[in-house]
Amino acid sequence: MNPPSGYYRNLLKDTYPEVRIAFTHTPIYGCSRVNSEAILKVLDDSEDSYAPFYSNGLRNGALVTIVENSVERVYRNNGELYFTT
Repeated sequence: MNPPSGYYRNLLKDTYPEVRIAFTHTPIYGCSRVNSEAILKVLDDSEDSYAPFYSNGLRNGALVTIVENSVERVYRNNGELYFTT
């Protein structure tokens, strides 16, 4: 049984609110991969019924823990938004 989209945020909101969990088969830009050991400990200690879905996915490589990169320069002009890459 798969959890609802973004459900992991309920499990990590108190300890790691900046961490996201993503599927490895989907390309994601503007993020960096982080070590998942601490996240696995939180998930293993959780009694939530969906926690094993995330911990198993992180262990078998189907999921990955990431954080969003900060944007250093942002240009705005008349309601438009430009990011430098």
